[in-house]
Amino acid sequence: MKTNTLDFDAQTLREKILDLAMRGKLVSQDPNDEPASVLLEKIKTEKEQLIKEKKIKKSKPLPEITDDEKPFEIPDGWEWVRLGDVSEIIMGQAPKSNDVNEHGEGIEFHQGKTEFTETIIGKSSKYVVNTSRIVDSNYIIMAVRAPVGDVNLIDREISIGRGLAGIAPYISNKNYIFYYLESIKKYFENNSTGSTFKAINGNIIKNTIVPLPPLSEQSRIFYSTIYKSERFAKV
Repeated sequence: MKTNTLDFDAQTLREKILDLAMRGKLVSQDPNDEPASVLLEKIKTEKEQLIKEKKIKKSKPLPEITDDEKPFEIPDGWEWVRLGDVSEIIMGQAPKSNDVNEHGEGIEFHQGKTEFTETIIGKSSKYVVNTSRIVDSNYIIMAVRAPVGDVNLIDREISIGRGLAGIAPYISNKNYIFYYLESIKKYFENNSTGSTFKAINGNIIKNTIVPLPPLSEQSRIFYSTIYKSERFAKV
């Protein structure tokens, strides 16, 4: 079976653009941008408020990021962070079989990545009642069981099963985080475990390191480079 050379070249170009964008090499740095260190303080304040309101639980501090963990240099004003420090992470849960149906009762249910598309997850025929693992359009969803690391966005409220995790960034551009996670799928594959099938757990996701630009630069990176490259690839 022949491979379409144009498709291959477009995919290669897309991957290269993603890689360079996430290193801060495709968008000019603006000295007037509020640095990511200030953004981190705002995220910390928001999390403390959510804990106070009992909307999220207080979690154990994640380990400091060592120099050996940093895969590349980032521009001034950026910060290396752990995903669990800048996002709420929900691991999916398997519902009772009697709670799952295909006649529209309850909330749309996704066990794994079966309905994943290039960006926004497709419609599932399954529904579930009595579920607490609910995510909405604020979340990125990630496949955590065979295969691992694929990500999609959501445009509605759904319930997630054991094959998925939900990641909701605090005060960050969700599209930037989404495309960064997409660009490091190999990292999740390399950190998966299991003999029958590969899987990653919540700790792997929480401890994933992310290069965090200033908030305004996150938007510039997405709209000026990634968004345009996506449109180019579909031409």
